[in-house]
Amino acid sequence: MPDLSPTIDGRGLKLGSTWANTTGDGVDATSINTATKFWNGGINAIDVSAFGSTQVERYFVEFDTSEIEAEPQDATFKLFGKNADSADVICVQASFASAGALVVGDWDSWNESSPVDYTDEITSWDDGDYNEFTITAAGLAAMVSLDEFQMICLEADNDYTQVSSNNAGLSLSAGYYTRLADDAANQPVLSYTAAAVAAEPRAVKVLSGHLTVKSGQFIIN
Repeated sequence: MPDLSPTIDGRGLKLGSTWANTTGDGVDATSINTATKFWNGGINAIDVSAFGSTQVERYFVEFDTSEIEAEPQDATFKLFGKNADSADVICVQASFASAGALVVGDWDSWNESSPVDYTDEITSWDDGDYNEFTITAAGLAAMVSLDEFQMICLEADNDYTQVSSNNAGLSLSAGYYTRLADDAANQPVLSYTAAAVAAEPRAVKVLSGHLTVKSGQFIIN
């Protein structure tokens, strides 16, 4: 099962005053960080907009899939958890402004109104082991059709849905390690099972003796 490491990953942060100007369409991130080894709560949704304050953080990741020539049989995205574990998380299709880089405008690089899910949703975050997301059919197709497989992982119940369920004090987060983690065993991985390859027919040579065909067909071209 081949394993791919990210070409780039990082955390996007958005500070706002309402849920709409934090998570909505057309919004840029306040900042993007691609140089940190881990985030203790780098996927989060915090809403105290009743007091004029909101904060959302998302995880952005890209893999080079240019060498994949046939749709994988299956794939798993693995993100090692750290510290915070209260958020449910899902990863969606993204289209970054540039391959191999992240900018604040990439905050808006997914379809908020009709997201394309690249993974299933994890509803029990493990803060001391790999969290394993199953890649969806849409994700598997993208792995072969795109040279850069790009995702945003976000808090599932409020950020993903674009509707905060509790503006009186919502605070959910999930921590993780990035591609820069000191221990390779903590770094993100995209693992996949390559497409099955049909067996090539082989030539049959009879040098001596007899050839008996008991069933089926024997064709000589």
